[in-house]
Amino acid sequence: MSQQQLQIDELPENTIVNYLRRHPEFFTNHNDLLVNMAIPHQRGSAISLVEKQLMVLREENQQLQRKLENLIVIAKQNEQLNKRIQRLLVSLTGVNSVDEFFNTLYDSLRNEFNTDAVVVKMFEVAHPSLMGRPEYVEYDAQVFTLFENLLSTNHPECGRLLPEQIDYLFPEETITSAVIIPLGIPKPQGVLAMGSREVSRFHAGMATDLLKYMGELVSQLLRTWARH
Repeated sequence: MSQQQLQIDELPENTIVNYLRRHPEFFTNHNDLLVNMAIPHQRGSAISLVEKQLMVLREENQQLQRKLENLIVIAKQNEQLNKRIQRLLVSLTGVNSVDEFFNTLYDSLRNEFNTDAVVVKMFEVAHPSLMGRPEYVEYDAQVFTLFENLLSTNHPECGRLLPEQIDYLFPEETITSAVIIPLGIPKPQGVLAMGSREVSRFHAGMATDLLKYMGELVSQLLRTWARH
């Protein structure tokens, strides 16, 4: 073995990698190496570098295709959700009493979101016109423990709830998945929860930006009725 060959063999791997990164045209100028270089295949045989590059490109294209398909699905879901929110807003702005407001809110959300249970809990002192309504409850240690993170982050949560949260929000329902949306302006002072008996109905990977927007709209309308 020549001294020159020995020096080449002793080159650190990262040195070779860095050189090839700085000179991407290297294999273009030495295309014979692409054909002669053999790379072990996962099935035990050997493939050329050209074949390996094609395999990598195909995998990258497949990954990009899956990402594109996922973005299209999310866009369609957001479009549908936006239409649901618009229909909900139209329904709520046409009510004539606070009782009609809550009844319309619950019925609309059940229908629009295909959910089994809807509940609103406000942890604040109710306006005299709202005294006695089940939506207004005292903010105690239990509430603080169950919803501290939600109220502090002011961001909806989707998926499987804690058993204690389910017992508090849906004591008479068999709920396996839900979404909880903060309510209140300028800071959250309550929650709007939708629950489903289906485990996959609400999941942690759901987009929540439009749900937060819906919570803000409901909060604004609710505050208007609280002033009556």
